Amino acid sequence: MKAYFKQLFEHEHWANLKVLETLILTKEPPQRAIEIFSHTIAAQRIWLDRIMGNKTELKVWEVFDTKIMLELLEINYSDLNKLLDNQDINQLINYQNSQGEPFTNTINQILTHLALHASYHRGQVVLLLKNQVDSLPTTDYIFYIR
Repeated sequence: MKAYFKQLFEHEHWANLKVLETLILTKEPPQRAIEIFSHTIAAQRIWLDRIMGNKTELKVWEVFDTKIMLELLEINYSDLNKLLDNQDINQLINYQNSQGEPFTNTINQILTHLALHASYHRGQVVLLLKNQVDSLPTTDYIFYIR
């Protein structure tokens, strides 16, 4: 199962970088695209901090410039790999959501959420970029593994 998640997050990192590259190359990307992609990155960081028991200062809808997005993508990907190398993905994690409500989920449930969440929001960002760029990034998993 860990090998599956490693490949899934390799794809996610690759796809996120393709979307970020397109945002950077777009003359005037829609603000909503920046907000959504920032949210994707911030949410991943928040979940990783929850798993690792770290307090986070990030807000769920915090907005970043593209340089910070790239730095956070790299940090998040590194931490995801460390987590997969060193933690039992069946471990239960107790955490509070952004409203302070307590919940418990396994690491593998959280990782599944992260992968699906990022895919959903990448699709939104690409849709917002549709009339802004000549070539949209192709980020489907099957294109990554071919």
